[in-house]
Amino acid sequence: MLCGLLKMWEDLRLRVHGPFFPRILRRRKGKRDFGKTITHIVAKVMTTDMVKDFSSDTFLQQHDDLDLALDSCYSGDTVVIFPGEYQAVNLALLTDDIIIKGVGKREKIMITSEPSRDSFVVSKADNVKLMHLSLIQQGTVDGIVVVESGHMTLENCVLKCEGTGVCVLTGASLTITDSEITGAQGAGVELYPGSTAVLERNEIHHCSNLRTSDSSKSILGGVNMKVLPAPKLKMTSNHIYSNSGYGVSILQPTEQFFIVTDAFNKGAASGDKKDENRLSKVMQNMNLEMNDNTIEANLKGDIRIVTS
Repeated sequence: MLCGLLKMWEDLRLRVHGPFFPRILRRRKGKRDFGKTITHIVAKVMTTDMVKDFSSDTFLQQHDDLDLALDSCYSGDTVVIFPGEYQAVNLALLTDDIIIKGVGKREKIMITSEPSRDSFVVSKADNVKLMHLSLIQQGTVDGIVVVESGHMTLENCVLKCEGTGVCVLTGASLTITDSEITGAQGAGVELYPGSTAVLERNEIHHCSNLRTSDSSKSILGGVNMKVLPAPKLKMTSNHIYSNSGYGVSILQPTEQFFIVTDAFNKGAASGDKKDENRLSKVMQNMNLEMNDNTIEANLKGDIRIVTS
């Protein structure tokens, strides 16, 4: 943690773009002593119909509070959330490998942040999965989801941001599929140096919705990547549109920049052949793979590589 803080303090770029403080101090519980996993059911009222699809040997525990369910989890547990509106500060303390999933339409399982807290969802576990949920950010200023280390999967989720979007810190990895990200003040997805992300079949729109006059963040929009060391990104069949910044922005410490105004899936770039060759070289060096994406109607343009 101390080494991480020193690196952040030395790098003004990271201090500006945050999050820059490793918040999780909670110890990992690991597996239970008796080796079994428990499925935690979160619902105001529990009925027999809710458990009919579970196998007869499933260990069940019912909670009417999401925080209590998360606090009771050990690695390998599953939290099943039934329709309703919930609030949980313990989502910012994810250190064990668990699955959190909603039952029914994702719009009906609404989880809101605690306005008095800086963070909403923060993971430092090896493998955490969130499925079929709506995350609604209220009051918190850090990323709606921050992956500090390990791997996180977001599947079929709606992320309604109020602060910054999804942040993947150095060394961490993220997979997002069939999800929607909207309303972030900065980028919808922000990748820090040395991070890894796979984005498939997502909608990222109406981000870079800044409430301040900070022009340094105006380039941020759908996806932002910070280089050195370069993150790894694979994007397939995403729709990135109507963002106030660029559809995709790449921040690198160099004296040159260029703008590409058409989406990658159309295979067209503004400027001359030299710019196209430079783009191809940057993509290869960054392990940047983009296929069948639609990037359109972004206020600043579709993609830009800029200096720090």
